[in-house]
Amino acid sequence: MKKLPASLIAAMALSCNMSALNAGEYSADLTAESILKVTNAAAKWQLDNPAKHPLWHWTHGALWTGVMAHAHTTGDEVYYQALVDMAKANDYKLGPRPEFSDDHAVGQAYLWLYQRDELPQQIAHTRQTMDDFISRPHDEPLEWKNKIYLREPAWCDSLYMSPPTLAMLYAATGERKYIDAMDMLWWRTTDYLYDKESDLYWRDQNYFDRKEKNGEKVFWARGNGWVFAGLCNILKHMPADYPSRPRYVSLFMKMAVKLKSIQQPDGSWHAALLDPGAYPAPESSGTAFYVYGMAWGINNGLLSEADYLAVCTKGWQRLVSNVHSDGKLGFVQAIGKDPKAVTSEETDVYGVGGFLLAGHELHKMALTKDAASHDVTITNPSKTLRKNQVVSLKWEDLKKQLPAVTGSNIAVMDRISGYFLPVQIYGDALLVQISLMPEESRKFTLFALENGQSAQFPTRLHARFVPERLDDFAWENDRMAFRMYGPALVAEDGRGGIDVWSKRVRYPVVDKWYASKDYHTDHGEGMDAYKVGQTLGCGGLGYLNKAGKLIPSPVFATSNVVTKGPLRLKFVLNYPPVQVDEAKITETRTVTMDAGAHFLQITSSFKTEGDIAGI
Repeated sequence: MKKLPASLIAAMALSCNMSALNAGEYSADLTAESILKVTNAAAKWQLDNPAKHPLWHWTHGALWTGVMAHAHTTGDEVYYQALVDMAKANDYKLGPRPEFSDDHAVGQAYLWLYQRDELPQQIAHTRQTMDDFISRPHDEPLEWKNKIYLREPAWCDSLYMSPPTLAMLYAATGERKYIDAMDMLWWRTTDYLYDKESDLYWRDQNYFDRKEKNGEKVFWARGNGWVFAGLCNILKHMPADYPSRPRYVSLFMKMAVKLKSIQQPDGSWHAALLDPGAYPAPESSGTAFYVYGMAWGINNGLLSEADYLAVCTKGWQRLVSNVHSDGKLGFVQAIGKDPKAVTSEETDVYGVGGFLLAGHELHKMALTKDAASHDVTITNPSKTLRKNQVVSLKWEDLKKQLPAVTGSNIAVMDRISGYFLPVQIYGDALLVQISLMPEESRKFTLFALENGQSAQFPTRLHARFVPERLDDFAWENDRMAFRMYGPALVAEDGRGGIDVWSKRVRYPVVDKWYASKDYHTDHGEGMDAYKVGQTLGCGGLGYLNKAGKLIPSPVFATSNVVTKGPLRLKFVLNYPPVQVDEAKITETRTVTMDAGAHFLQITSSFKTEGDIAGI
């Protein structure tokens, strides 16, 4: 029997694999619901089927960037917890080779957690490793010899690994040295590997003189995908006025033009960008990064929707058709795998990372499609990095600028990071939680969404009356917890002071600690460090009578929770009257506390009866 050509065998296998996957389980429509269904399935499959790579490995580093984005897409804490579990398993450490760019990639997940939680241990190792990395001279030639890759970002894939980690370190700390070092390293590698004739990157020096069978230069899809997506991940953390930002934007747009011109009819990009016929598989990882980058470019106003939405649509249709009914993403070329033989059964975590990134941007695009919007600029006038700061905007003024906006369709986007931000309507104000660099002015866009609601993480604010513990009233945010003594402690001559519970974690602990009845012992989450007893704890009120005697505030009588957030907690405590000489004084105490804050605000108002002269 005559042997069939290898290319024909591959094409036949591809046809069979494609028909097996196109069962219509998932829609490729660019609606929020369709995108969520398929990305949730892919994310769940991957978390349920962990890869064999170490959790610090670069492959996982790429996955976690997608999980970070999907956490914002859904607001589901399961993805946040997956990142926490991974980080703790790694002890928040980078890979074992401190100057190897691949081993820096996982640091982006730690930095994402830190941006929300601000726990020093989350970035301590990453910071020290990158400090050492950028402190030494980077003047060694990038020629592919003497294991240069262990010391320098000498191959194009590395531009997804080290540079975004440094950009995120800048965003996390406000220290300019990190983004300046990133800038130097990025352009050093780019000047060496970027082909200005093709607007694509060689993988490394070994490919400068190689040719495909059709005579074209050798440019790998996934390698250029790392670069294209890496540009987006850097620009997410780069100030709008950073001197070389226009250069990054120009590079991104040139690559977009080239990539658009070589997209295949089925929406994919094949492994060899300039010789697609030699590699018939619709490889998922490179395609996912290109769809992500182009959707990001549209959402951020760098690419025209008229020119690039069709590219995203075709690419997404191809990617969705590569997803199995159980959520497994197929056609992901394995590490070192011959790209000619990739099948629908093959997958790897970095492909899922790219898929989730693409889904995040397309979901955001679906939500904001046809939505009315209004831009506001918020300035940090101080010389201090302000992280997770709750700011207040006048709701009525915003409604004048955006008449369609309501409490249920409002969304606020940070125009640098591209993330939707936590919001809350609070009286006549719109509260937004933002982060700003010292003396930075940043643009934020308010949307009146028509196609669904933007997701928010669940509130970390909590307050309640605790009758099972002698009528305490306890409250907390993601930084601290407090309690005040209530009516049941009148019999023990309790006072109206404040008890402080220090927390090591960012999730709510009040109910858990009360249930354990062991909150004076630190089991890793924090503790009630002291007993208030007959004191006023960390603060309280008292009244001086005419003789100069202090009469402390009593315990509260009744409580009322006004709102539990997600950004501002508010409750009211009413106190019984206190007899001070010939007068009765009744206090009403209003307490507010914001997410991300270590402090709270207490406002007391008083009603007096009788003679208060001399008090």
